Amino acid sequence: MALVKEANAHGKRLKVVGGGDSYNDIFCPEEGGILLSLKVMDRVLEVDKRLNRVTVEAGIMMPDLIRYLKKAGLSLSNLGTNIFDNLAGACSTGYHGSGINYAIFSSFVTAFEIITPTGEKKHIEKSDDAFAIYAVGLGVLGIITRITLQCEPYFRLEVVEKKMPFEQIEAEFDQLLAENDHFKFIWVPHTKDFMVWLGNRTDKPRSSAYKKFMTYFTTGLLINNLFHEFLLFFASFRRSLVPRINRLMSRILLPEYSESVYDAHWAFFLPHLLKQDVVEYAFDIKDTFKVFKEVIAMIEEKGIYVDTPVEVRFVKGDNYWMSPSYGMDSCWIGTKIHFPYYRHPEYQRYFTEIDTILLRYRGRPHWGKQFRITTGDFKRTYPKWDAFWRYADQEDPNRILQNGFIRRLRDLEE
Repeated sequence: MALVKEANAHGKRLKVVGGGDSYNDIFCPEEGGILLSLKVMDRVLEVDKRLNRVTVEAGIMMPDLIRYLKKAGLSLSNLGTNIFDNLAGACSTGYHGSGINYAIFSSFVTAFEIITPTGEKKHIEKSDDAFAIYAVGLGVLGIITRITLQCEPYFRLEVVEKKMPFEQIEAEFDQLLAENDHFKFIWVPHTKDFMVWLGNRTDKPRSSAYKKFMTYFTTGLLINNLFHEFLLFFASFRRSLVPRINRLMSRILLPEYSESVYDAHWAFFLPHLLKQDVVEYAFDIKDTFKVFKEVIAMIEEKGIYVDTPVEVRFVKGDNYWMSPSYGMDSCWIGTKIHFPYYRHPEYQRYFTEIDTILLRYRGRPHWGKQFRITTGDFKRTYPKWDAFWRYADQEDPNRILQNGFIRRLRDLEE
């Protein structure tokens, strides 16, 4: 609280960093400003086994939280493929997994404790009207210090991965959504290869340690990361190699049919070491296949080489003002470009084309990833846009928690 009051008194900007994993500058302070790390605020404060709830300091990293919960016999109900984020940062930017019965990660929060931009302590319960504002706060409403999460008893997932023709995915889409706890699919660009990923809670015994080793170390780390990066290094000099590399990786990595049973967090997790840049958008689930077909056609028509699968996930709608899933069950489409051995192939044209397509469908970008859209676009896609910023300015009259990233969002003068 003293640091916040000092920033107000001396007109300094203050930004909080969690894991520092965002693909943009949402957490970067101004020149001469203050960067506050929550790294040491990582304690588990309370576990309520009766309600399956845990209260933690907001700086805890997901792997540490997952390990503690496992010891307590608890699990997080849904996770994305990256489980190395900071908890507060994940809540602030709309972190999500896949499964139409599960909303973004903030939906598992039952209470926040926050230091306001004027240096006061505030406690916000999920039942409070203000929770809809704070659930995805973009770091501008205060410094989150404590979070209470709703968990569930520890569980395992049976994961089925199988190739499926695109036409079949579209025809069986409603059934795939309704009959599985977790469902997503991927497409390998420059091929006709699609894979469906299904995850369901199970009492079946875990797969063997050998299978887990082969999945996460041999296939995941050695082949999908190190070997793939080696191939993409050559493609960084000659991008026309990408389709051949994609076909090879698809033959190696995409199973015709595979069943596995893992502890929940291992089932969600996908090991990924390659340097990359990412764009991801949420949009109304009813437009899933319209958007996806336009993305496929754009890549082919524009002659753009995409060296990584395009992932499609599904998230339950919510009422959080700045959530990309606000007011609608949503499809999230994510794509990326790799930087093998720190080489940077040109990719901005590809990302700009993705922006263009998604704006036609009122798409909302992931707050922690890349986008190039304007304030006017945000106003059209977020019904509570102006109301959120009025509230932010009311809570932070000196705008000490707003940086260049926020000013670009709002189209404010530097």
